[in-house]
Amino acid sequence: MRGNGISVVGDERPAGAGLAGAKKTDGKTKLQVVPMSGQDEVYWRGKAHELLDQITATEQQIAKLKDDIKKYGAGGFDVTTGMKKNVAYIEDRNGQVKGLEKKKAELEKKLDQLEEQGRKAGAEPAWFR
Repeated sequence: MRGNGISVVGDERPAGAGLAGAKKTDGKTKLQVVPMSGQDEVYWRGKAHELLDQITATEQQIAKLKDDIKKYGAGGFDVTTGMKKNVAYIEDRNGQVKGLEKKKAELEKKLDQLEEQGRKAGAEPAWFR
């Protein structure tokens, strides 16, 4: 559930947060704090989980292909699929694994960039796990 505001205790404000205004009531100052430009914990966790889910799916595909390599070998012929066209398909499982590992590395790089962007905006590191 998303909150409508941030409670502030103490003198320090999170990086990226600003004061919307200070109101004096009964001799006390009440501070209104605006979240980091609309990029709060829900925002950063959502962005990170998109990438983390993609990384997990890619890891599962890699594991399945490696299991297939153990069972059936690194390559294979599929003559039944292309019988009408007189074509035999060759499956290169090692090539597929390399492609998926490259995709995973790109996703991890995007996650690192997102973490850096979040760090600069004042996001907590735990929001990216």
